[in-house]
Formats: sequence, C-alpha cells, structure tokens
Amino acid sequence: MWLKHPVLWHSSRVPSGYNYTLMTPWQIELIRMPWHDWYTADWDYGLSTVYFFCAAIAFFAIGNALFRVRQVKGENAKYIPLCTKAVAVSRALGAKQLRVLQFQYYSPPLSAIIIVLGMITYFSALTFSVHPYLWPNIAMGHSPPIATRSGWTSVAILPFLLAFATKVNFIGILTGVSHEKLQVYHRWSAWIMYITSLIHTFPFIVQSTRMGEMTTNWNTTPWYWTGVAALVPQTWLVFMSWGPIRNRYYETFKKLHFVASGVFVAALFVHCNFRLTSWGYIGAAAGLYVVSWLVRFGRTFYNSFYVGVAALEALPGDAVKVTIPSKLKWGAGQHFFVRFLDLGIHAATSHPFTVATLPSESAAKDDVNMIELYVKIHGGITRRLQGLCQGGCLRSSRVLLDGPYGGVEGDLKVYDRVLLLAGGSGATFVVPLLLDIVRSSAKDTSQVRRKVHLVWAVRTPCTLSWFEDVLAATVKGGSGDLSVSISYYITGTSTAAPDETSSISEKSEVEHAVTKEYGRPVLRDIVKEFCDEAGSVGIAACGPESFDFDVGNAVSECELAIARGRARCSEIYLHQESYR
Repeated sequence: MWLKHPVLWHSSRVPSGYNYTLMTPWQIELIRMPWHDWYTADWDYGLSTVYFFCAAIAFFAIGNALFRVRQVKGENAKYIPLCTKAVAVSRALGAKQLRVLQFQYYSPPLSAIIIVLGMITYFSALTFSVHPYLWPNIAMGHSPPIATRSGWTSVAILPFLLAFATKVNFIGILTGVSHEKLQVYHRWSAWIMYITSLIHTFPFIVQSTRMGEMTTNWNTTPWYWTGVAALVPQTWLVFMSWGPIRNRYYETFKKLHFVASGVFVAALFVHCNFRLTSWGYIGAAAGLYVVSWLVRFGRTFYNSFYVGVAALEALPGDAVKVTIPSKLKWGAGQHFFVRFLDLGIHAATSHPFTVATLPSESAAKDDVNMIELYVKIHGGITRRLQGLCQGGCLRSSRVLLDGPYGGVEGDLKVYDRVLLLAGGSGATFVVPLLLDIVRSSAKDTSQVRRKVHLVWAVRTPCTLSWFEDVLAATVKGGSGDLSVSISYYITGTSTAAPDETSSISEKSEVEHAVTKEYGRPVLRDIVKEFCDEAGSVGIAACGPESFDFDVGNAVSECELAIARGRARCSEIYLHQESYR
C-alpha cells in the first residue's frame, strides 16, 4: 500500500513533470547533462560506486594471484630486485599499526587505513565535486542534486557492505583475505553509507521547510517517513557497532544487529520505491546474503552427519577443552563456528574456535579425526561452558559445526625459516602450523636445512600443560633437515623467581631445544634476530592486541630494511590471526 502503482522493477527514464516554460535555456540544458540528469543519476553515481569497488577487488585479486604464483615458482620468482622491494613495502604497510595507549586503542594495519582513506576520498569527490548542490530554480526538480547523487551512492554501497560481512565471503575468495579481516571494510562502508544517507536526507528537510511543505509531504507521501524509518535503524547499526560497545555486549549486539538490519533494508526497499534501478542494488545485496546463508546452512547440515558429541573438560589456566570426534577434514590454523545445542539460550548463536589439531593424512572417508578446541573463559557462552565443567567433571554437548574457515593464506612450508609466535590461547593457532610443517618435512626429499622456532607466552605455568607434551614430542620427532626449537615465557608476576630476575632460563631434557623463561618476551628483538640471517622467513602470530602490535611493527621495520637493501633476509611473510 506504500508503493507506487503499478509496481515495476525499474521506473521509467522518460523525463516527466518538468515545466520548461519556467526555466531558462541554460537550466533546461543543465538538467539534461550527465552527472546532473535525475533520470540517469543511477548510472552516473550508482554505477560509479560499483566500478570503484569492483576495480579495487580486481586489483587485490590480481595481487593474490601473483602472490600464489610466486609461492609456486619458488626461488626464481622471489629474488627479482624490483619485485622484492615492492612486495616488502606493501607488506610493511600491512604489518604496521598505530595505537593510542590512553584509550587502549589499536588501529587496523596501515594498509587498511590507506584503503579506507581512499574510499573516503573517492566518495567525498563523488558527492561534492559536481555543482550546483541545490537547484537555483525549483522547476528544475524537487530532488536537490546533492541529495540525488548521495542517495544513489548510498544504495549502491549496500551490496558491497553486505559482501564484506558474510562468512562465506566471495570477496575473500578472490583476494585471499579471510572473512574476519574484511570486517574493517564492512564497518567503514557502513559509516560512509550512513554519512551519504545523511547528506541525502538533510537537503530535502531544508528545502521542504523553506517552502512550507514539510508537514504536507510527511502526511501525503511515503518517501519522507520511510526515509526516517530507514535512517533510525541505520543510526543504531553504525553507533552500536562501535568497538567498545560491540565487544562489551557482543551477544546482545549480534542479535539486535540482525533485527535492525532487517528493519533497515525493509524500510529502504519501500523508500526507494523502484526508482530507476534502486531495487536492483537491494536485490543484489539480498541475493549475496541469501546465497552466503544457504551455503553456511547447507555446509552445517552436511557436517552434522560427520560430527559426534563433544566432550567438555575443564583445564588449568581458566579454559575448557572441547573434543569432537569427526570425519571432517580441515587445514592447519583453520577454525569452525561451533553451536552448542545443549547450552540453553546460547544454542541460538555460534562462535568461532580454532582447531588445535590436524586431521589424519589418510584418504579414507571413515577415519575419525579428533577436533580439539581450547576455549579461554571470558563471559557469555564460554562462562557457561566452564559452568558445565565445574569440579573437573567431564561433560558433553551436541554440537553443529560450520566451516572450516580461515587459515594461513600463504604456505609457510616454502620458507627457509619459520617463526611462530603465540600469546595465551593463541597457541591453538600456531601449534597445528608447527605440526603441519613437521609432518611435511618428513616427506621432503629436498635435503634443504630449515628452521622452525615457536615462542609461546602464558600468564601461568599450568597453561603450558595444554601443549607441552605435544611440543616436546614434536621436537623429538623432527627430521634431520628440520631444526625445531621452543621458547616458553611465563609472564605472570606470581611466577617470578625469588630473586625477581626477569629472565631465568631452564634447559629442557629435549636436547636443549626447549627453553623456559620468566618474564615477557621482547618480541621486537625476537623478530629482528630471527630475520637477521640469509634466506626467506615466514612468520605467523596470534595473541592479544598488544602482542600482535609488537610483532607487526617489528616485521614492518624488517620489511622496510629489505626495501632499502639493508637486510640479510630476502623475504618476510607475516600472517597475523585474530585472537580467539
């Protein structure tokens, strides 16, 4: 009842409603010009938005393809001087972060900041570079030019905003970037769309108020109130997605985010009222989301036939171990979204957990692989899991698994030396990477000497029990061509030695390849020392924000040294995993 009849998919492009006798020849010519014509504004501004995003995605997709070719070709491709320097500079930008200690704020990588600034610059130019902002004569149209162009920009951003957010992420497939690392572009696309929506809204309010038509327009046309109906949930979405609010009330945020998104899109659908190609953008956004949801639902349904009941076990270090028998396969460092069906209201949500084990190498479909998840206790569902394991009792829960997702984009096994860095439960990411490298080296016949060093920082010694036996066995079982070493750092003040020295070394029984020290690791020095040798280096890190900040900035300095020709190593590849 709020749509114009007859309802069409696209409205007509034939100009109507103009009284040319009230306009000058210049004004008549102006409203027919490209970038000014209301009837082609969707082509001028909507398609320009689409082309911008598609060009950026294509650029990074080509970069991803070249990266994979470099890894396949190996040494001959790595040491082209100009190519090596260009790669080093781009990786330096991808590793560098900024922080504001007063607010405990850690920025996205500098490369992401540059991309976001590029987005802001482009859409600012698209909105403000064309004049006039308002028609000098109301006979030229009731839609102010700046409102028209910003409206089309807003609606054209919507499909890409949703594409950045999905777990089954088509942009990620093309660019090689995991879905969680694209969230920064989802959030900033939302902010840009919100600002262009405000720029679309206010000129109409000002114009209608000046002409004394605001009340009439509100009561007699659906465009005004549906615009406000869309703007209210959109305001909620962008402000409630602010980091401190989102992280503090994540469970509530997640549920309300979906509700507000549905209200917003429904109101926007009515507001657009099939004007030109507006519904095409909404349809594209809905299509992307539905396909992603169907793939996730289908994969979860398929996985349910190959997953057993999860066993829950309380662990020292304020954690819970979840063991799930499964016939599924996954890669080192990948994660599943897990839904615990026996946790009451928490069964309504799924949460990502990294798998700390590897599947068997057998190709037999009936082989049972144990998915081991180490869940650090924070609040919400993790606190509920801990409640089930009170007293050290073993509990169980039916589960649904969606995945696997993520992992390392590059192949760490092609590098001469690999440094694995973990803080706390970040070990669940790096330990399977180590196991994968050791497993691969057992089959490697190249006889090339390689080195792997794992650094794990924990608050309390009891946390080491999660993987200490596995890591000791890995060091013992390493092949002759692979040197494996482990460094543990116990950072809790209660574990300091009696003389309060900051680094007390304890040699292990495993051929002196495992050391244990009290105090915080100086990550900058560890990274720089590891990169101060000839050859290529692969680094994977997973830890708290401050941990990743130190690692990323140290790697950025080393990358810039390569770009200047002052480094001993020839290439550094860094993968930083979100802390789970």
